[in-house]
Amino acid sequence: MKKRYYLKLLSAFAVLIFSAQIAAAQFTVSGTVTDAATGESLVGVSIFDPATNAGTTTNVDGEYSVELPAGTATLRFSFVGYVTRNLDVSGSDGETVTLDVEMSQDVANLEELVVTGLASTVKRSNLANSVSSITAEQIAQNNDPQTIDNALRGKIPGVEINSYSGAPGGGFNVQLRGVATLGAGGSQPLYIIDGVYVNNEFLTTGRSSVSGAGGNTQDDTANRLADINPDDIESIEVLKGPSAAAIYGQRANAGVVIIRTKQGRAGRTSVSFQQDVGFNSALNLLGRTEWTDERIDIYYAANPTRAALEKQRLSDAQAAGNVVDLEDYIYGNNGLINNTQIDVSGGNEKTRFFVSGAFNVEDGIIENTGFDRNSIRANIDHNITESIRVSSTSNFIRTDSERGFTGNQNNTGGSIGYSLAFHPNYAFDIIRQNEDGSYNDSPYFGENPLRLIEVATNDQKVNRYLQSVNLTADLYQQGSTLVSFTANGGFDYTNANSIIYFPEFMQFQRTAANFPGDVIHTTQEVLNTNLQAVLLVNTGLETDFGRFDFSTQVGATRFDQSINLDRIRGQGLLPGQTNVGNAAQVSASQNFTEITDFGLFAQEEINFSDKLIATFGGRWDKSTLNLNESEYYFYPKASLAANLTNFDFWTAEAFNQFKLRVAYGETGGLPNFGAIFSSLNGTNIGDTGGAVAPGTDVDPDLKPERAKEIEYGFDLALFDGRIGFEFTRYNKAIEDLILPLVPSPATGVNQITTNAAEMENIGMEIGLSAIPFRSNTFTWNTSVLWWTNETEITDLIIPAQTNTFYASPAFGATRLEEGVSPTGIYGFVPGQAEREIIGDLQPDFQMSFSNDFNFLGNFTAGFLVHWAEGSEGINLSQLLTDIGGNSPDFFDENNNVVEREGGTLSYLEDSSYIKLREASLFYNVPTPTLQRIAGNTLRGVRLGVTGTNLLMITDYTGYDPEVNATGRDPLNQRVDITPYPTSRKILFSIKVDL
Repeated sequence: MKKRYYLKLLSAFAVLIFSAQIAAAQFTVSGTVTDAATGESLVGVSIFDPATNAGTTTNVDGEYSVELPAGTATLRFSFVGYVTRNLDVSGSDGETVTLDVEMSQDVANLEELVVTGLASTVKRSNLANSVSSITAEQIAQNNDPQTIDNALRGKIPGVEINSYSGAPGGGFNVQLRGVATLGAGGSQPLYIIDGVYVNNEFLTTGRSSVSGAGGNTQDDTANRLADINPDDIESIEVLKGPSAAAIYGQRANAGVVIIRTKQGRAGRTSVSFQQDVGFNSALNLLGRTEWTDERIDIYYAANPTRAALEKQRLSDAQAAGNVVDLEDYIYGNNGLINNTQIDVSGGNEKTRFFVSGAFNVEDGIIENTGFDRNSIRANIDHNITESIRVSSTSNFIRTDSERGFTGNQNNTGGSIGYSLAFHPNYAFDIIRQNEDGSYNDSPYFGENPLRLIEVATNDQKVNRYLQSVNLTADLYQQGSTLVSFTANGGFDYTNANSIIYFPEFMQFQRTAANFPGDVIHTTQEVLNTNLQAVLLVNTGLETDFGRFDFSTQVGATRFDQSINLDRIRGQGLLPGQTNVGNAAQVSASQNFTEITDFGLFAQEEINFSDKLIATFGGRWDKSTLNLNESEYYFYPKASLAANLTNFDFWTAEAFNQFKLRVAYGETGGLPNFGAIFSSLNGTNIGDTGGAVAPGTDVDPDLKPERAKEIEYGFDLALFDGRIGFEFTRYNKAIEDLILPLVPSPATGVNQITTNAAEMENIGMEIGLSAIPFRSNTFTWNTSVLWWTNETEITDLIIPAQTNTFYASPAFGATRLEEGVSPTGIYGFVPGQAEREIIGDLQPDFQMSFSNDFNFLGNFTAGFLVHWAEGSEGINLSQLLTDIGGNSPDFFDENNNVVEREGGTLSYLEDSSYIKLREASLFYNVPTPTLQRIAGNTLRGVRLGVTGTNLLMITDYTGYDPEVNATGRDPLNQRVDITPYPTSRKILFSIKVDL
C-alpha cells in the first residue's frame, strides 16, 4: 500500500517536472509594426497565435512582444484597413526573436468588422449586404465638417442629401435609396449613436408663422445632427435598405445610420490638441442688373411718373458714388471660423478612457448670423472581471444658432433675400443705416433688408445630453462555445429655447393688420430612452466537410419618446420689449407627444469555413403609433454570401476575394403621431366653452408602412487588396403607404387616413477603390462611386393627386399617379393644353471621385469631387428677381427684356452640378525634428489647410442646386426661394499630439 503511494507520488512529481520543462520551453517574439507605404508605426494591431490563443496588441509606438512555445508558430497580424498577414516564426527555449512587420492598406476593407445584428458583427469579407462605412479620417481628420450628415455627402453610394439653406449649423434632408414615404412613416434615417436612438426631430421655432412663409417645415431651423461633434466619431455605418436594416424593424424604412464614438486604448496616456482657424465666403454670387436710364424707362413703361423718380434716384446715387452691389454687400462678407478640440485618452488593461472637449464657432456670411457649439465627452470602458465588461459614454452639448431670415415669406417683408430681389443697387443710399442708427423705410418692398438684418432676431439655443451604458457578461465558455449576455441602453435629452422677434418699428410690422411688434417664444423638450437585452451564443462544429460556426442571438428592445412643445406669441409690443406680458395680444399653444415601441428579435448566422455565410432572422414590433397598439408586426430577413476564392476549385492567385451575395429584408414605417385618432378642438359657443370635431377619420384596417427589399451583387478584391470593386442592385418596394382619402362631402369628414399606395425604388451602386501607386516615398489611394435610383408609384387606390410646390400649378407640382414617379415635376409645356411630367427632382445618376496622396515622407493631400446629373429644380428665386427687374439676365445686351419660355418651364432649371466638395494638404513634422525641439514630449505635430465647397460647376442660375425651401418634405426636394447662400470654407489647422 505504501509502495503504491510512493509510486503515485513519484509519477505526479515527474509530471510536474515535465510540465515545468514544457512551460519553460518558450521563446519571445518582439518587433515593430509599421505602414508599408509611410513607415509610420501602427497602434492597436492585433497579434494572435491561433494554436495557443496567445496574443497581444501593439502599443503607441507600434511595438509588441509575445511569448510562444518553443518551436514553430504562425502569427496573425490584423488591423482594420490593412491586409491581414500570417507569418511563420520559430525559436528555441529562451530565445528572443525580432520580427518587424510591414502592413499594406486594404482598399477593399476585407477585415473590417461590420454590424449584422443588434449584438453581432462580421468581417466585411463575409458580409452579404452592401453596408457603407466611413472612418474617422474620412469624417473629420482630413476635413472639418460642421455636421455629420454633411460629412457623408459624396462618400456613400445610394445617398442623396439636400440642404434647407446654406446657413451655419446645417439643416439637411437625407434620403437613402430613394423616397421612403409619401408623408408618413418617417422620411429620415434612424440615427443610433453608441447604442442610443438619438433625437433627429425637427425642432420648430414658429419663424414661418411670423414671417409668413407658411408651414413649420419652412422654419429653416438648424440640423439636430449639428449638435454632435464630428471629431468625436470613430466610425459610421450606413444600412441603406431593409435588406440590411431589417433587424431594426419598424423605424428603419428610411435606413439606419450607426455611429460609434472614439474609445480609449490601454497604454500611455495621450493628449491631442487641434486648433482650426479660417473663414467662409459665398460659394456663388449671381450678379444683378446694372441699371441705366433706358432700362428704367423700359421697366417702368406703364408708369412714366415712377420712371422719372427712379431715374432721379439713379442719378443722385451715381453722383454720390452710392451705387452699391447689394447682393455682395449683404452676402459677400467673410465669416470667421474658430474650432478648438482637445482629446485625452489612455488607460490600462482593466480601464480605458477617452475624454474630449470642443469649442466651435462659425460666423455666417450674413451679418448677425452664425452657429456656436460647445461640447464635452467622457467615454469609459472597464473590465469588472475577465468575463464582465461595462462601458459608458456621456456627452453634453450646448449650441447657439442664429439663422437670420432667408427663404420664403410670401411678400410680408420677413426675408432678406425676398426683399433684396426688389431693391436695385442704386437704392443703397435710401436703405443704409443713418448716422443715428435708424433705418429708412423702403419704397421698393415691405421691409428694408438691412434693417431686417440688424434688428430682427431668430435665435435657437439647445442644451443636449446623451448617455449610454453597455454591460456584457460572458456566461459560459468551453472550447469554441461562448454564451454571453449584453444589456445596453441610454437616453438623449434635448431642451431647445428659441425666440423670433420683429420690433414694432419695422416697416412691415407698422403696416400689418395686427398690432405692430411680434415675438414668439418656443420651448421644446425631447427625451428619447431605449433599452435592449440580447443573449448571444457562438459555437463551432468541425465536420468532414469543414468547420461550421454558428452565431445565435435573441433579445428584446424598448424605445420611448416624449416631446413637449410650449409656444407663446405676443403681438403689439411695447418699445424694446420681448416679454409677452407687455403685449396687446397674447396667444399660446401646447403639444404633448408620448410614444412607446417594443420589439422582440432573433437571428441566426451560419459560417461554413468562410466559404458560405448564411443569415436569417426576424423582428416582431408593436408601437403606440399603430392603430392596434398591441399587435405585433413581423419583419423578416435572410441573406447568403459565397466566397468563391475560399473554395478548393479556385486557383486564380490574383484574387483575394470574389464574393457573390444576395439579401432580402423588410422594415416598417410608422404613422405620424395623431394620424390614428381624431382629437377634439376647443372653441367658444356663446359664453360657454365647447369642442368641435376636426373632420378627420382613420381607416379601421390601417397598418404601418412596409418596405420589402431584395439586394444582390458581388465584391472583388485583387492584388493583395490593392484593387476593390463592389456592384449592387436593389429593388425596394414600399407597401401600405399612408395617405389621406378625401370622401364625399356628404359624409361630413374632410379626410380619412388609409393605406393608399405602393411605391418602388430600383437602383444600382458601383464602387471601385484602388492603390494605383505605392512606394516608400509616394502612395496614391483612389476611389470612384457611381449610383442611381428610380422611383415609381406602382399602385394607387385613391384618386390621383396633384400637389403644387407653391400655391399655383404654374410653379410646378408633383403627381401621385400609378405608373408615375412621385418626384417627377408635373406642369405645363408652352403650346400644350395638358400637363405632363417635364422633369424630375431626382438625379439620373450621381458619381464621386476621391483621391488621397502620401508623398515626400511627411505630406498628405486629398480631394473629393461629386457629380450629380439629370435632376431639375424650381428656381422661384429667379421669378422674384425677374419681378423686381434685378436678375442679372433680365436685360440682354441690347436692353431688351429677356423673355422666359412660359408655362412651368419658365423657372424649371437643370440642377446638375460638379462640386469640389473637399480638399486638404497636411504636413507631419518629422519625428527627429520633434525630438531635437522637445525631446520625447511631442509624439506628433501636424500642420494643414483644408477646404470645403471650393468649386461648383453648374448651369443652374440660383445660388446652389442642392437647396430645398420645404425642409424635410419627402417629395419637394429642390424648390429654391431666396435661400441663405451656400458657403465655401477654408481652414488652417495645427494638431499637436503629446
